[in-house]
Amino acid sequence: MKTRLSIALPVAMGLLLAGALAGCKKDEPETEPSGEPSGLSSAQSDAAVLQQSVSGWITANYADMGKLLYASAESDLDGDGTPEVLAYVGGPMMCGTGGCNLVVLKREGGDLRKISELSVVQLPVGVLDSKSNGWRDLAVTIAGGGVAEHTVRLQFDGKGYPRNPTVAPAQETDTLGTVLIPAEPLKPVE
Repeated sequence: MKTRLSIALPVAMGLLLAGALAGCKKDEPETEPSGEPSGLSSAQSDAAVLQQSVSGWITANYADMGKLLYASAESDLDGDGTPEVLAYVGGPMMCGTGGCNLVVLKREGGDLRKISELSVVQLPVGVLDSKSNGWRDLAVTIAGGGVAEHTVRLQFDGKGYPRNPTVAPAQETDTLGTVLIPAEPLKPVE
């Protein structure tokens, strides 16, 4: 005849073992209803992927330019529903008294393709509501090298934006429109 203790002990041990095993499951990040890990929003996740992609593109295309810094932003410039990427690239070999380079990149699948590269651009950089050849006009700041600071409008010519914003066809404007890349410190390319 079994006693209550002899029956209760195996049951209690079984419950303890089940609880211990349940505590040993692989830790997985808690997820929000969206399926994203908690603490990391979809926008933050997308931004991290964008930064990694832009940083990789800069590294691949300017490997011989020494230490590089950058800032980037997205905007649907051509109206196709997929934002293009603007990357402001700086560093000792990329900048002069007139500024640094601004690169306009188009997403093609998982890759980025250069549409335009503008030299002697200062920050901030913006996008205007006006369009030329189906692409939104850019507004960039120029200054240095004897040029007083001002903003110019750059129009897409069907193939790209003007390489040098300090000369025609760039046109002076009094607005930056929507600021995409503010005048803030750049981050290192990793």
